[in-house]
Amino acid sequence: MFNMSRNYEILDLEPYFSYNVDMNKNFYIVLMAGGSGTRLWPMSRKASPKQFHKFSSDRSLLQGTYDRIKDLVAKENIHVSLTKANLAQSQKQLKEISINNFIIEPEAKNTGPSIALITAHIFAHNPQAIIATIASDHTVEKINNYKEAISEILRFATKNPDYLSTIGIKPSRAETGFGYIKVGKKITNSNLYCGEKFVEKPDKKKAQKYLESGDFLWNASYFAFSAGRMLGMYKKYSPLIYNGIKNIMAAFGNKNADKILNLEYAKFPTAPFDTIIAEKHNKIAIIPADLGWSDIGSWASLYDLLSRKIGGHTVTEGHHVGIDNKNCLIYAKDKLLATVGLEDIIIVDTKDVTLVCNKNKSQDIKKLLEKLKIKGKSEYL
Repeated sequence: MFNMSRNYEILDLEPYFSYNVDMNKNFYIVLMAGGSGTRLWPMSRKASPKQFHKFSSDRSLLQGTYDRIKDLVAKENIHVSLTKANLAQSQKQLKEISINNFIIEPEAKNTGPSIALITAHIFAHNPQAIIATIASDHTVEKINNYKEAISEILRFATKNPDYLSTIGIKPSRAETGFGYIKVGKKITNSNLYCGEKFVEKPDKKKAQKYLESGDFLWNASYFAFSAGRMLGMYKKYSPLIYNGIKNIMAAFGNKNADKILNLEYAKFPTAPFDTIIAEKHNKIAIIPADLGWSDIGSWASLYDLLSRKIGGHTVTEGHHVGIDNKNCLIYAKDKLLATVGLEDIIIVDTKDVTLVCNKNKSQDIKKLLEKLKIKGKSEYL
């Protein structure tokens, strides 16, 4: 249970919420669709990462995210950030988005460089822009809470442009796979609190301590900020990226724009926004929220989500027959998968790979992929 001794005003409006759309012309939402989702291999691959798959509904994770945010800002102010390799797939799934609203990275460099590029594109169009960057590979059960939390951080960023505002998720367990944010004092005349520090994926002992203290929230990496002030943050905390982004912006509309983009982007470090900007900035504002949230960061977390939904101990999909299996997740395809007496096992069958994994070791799939690279089996990645 979340320790409520801090008396956080956890956003929980689901029972009585009535949403009013705020169509502020300066509000922008960018769906972050450039992730690789390696821990959901072999279903999630370089050519088709997890955000393009249907795991818990008849809509992909990307489409589900779009459905949740499409009424929060003007349609023309919704953008998608991704690499060129996934552009066609994204366009197919999001036919409502204009081709001009896809912000394309030359190569995957994580969210540090990608948010700089996002900011540059939108700032060039509207220097007054307030931007929210939203992960496209999460599931959310409390939709109205989610909408209100995003709207709240956009509104806060408008009135408090020096702050980087974000959403903190009420933790339900001592999770070692998530980052955390330590929460400080409430900010006057707002629903947000000061974020004191970011903590990357702690060990089990620390995660339990954070849970019991009531001082920490999960970091979902949903950020809202003034585009102009964000460029200033890059100038202060990452001059290398800032100088490159300046050159990229200067080339917008020129015939050599793509060449400059590729040249400058190649110089950028591969690093998350959290470490490049968020952990260094001294004005972080966080709204605690209860979203019914899951990042589906591993097969184990997907099992947890689906088992809660169906109320069963074993989750199966596809052509499967089993006896006496317990706490298993089994994804079958065309051929029959038959299982007897399995416990805490994940089986994912695809056309060219079958994964068999202990559920408690599903975070180690990244290590398995490194082994595939070493063995020269990149065609399976």
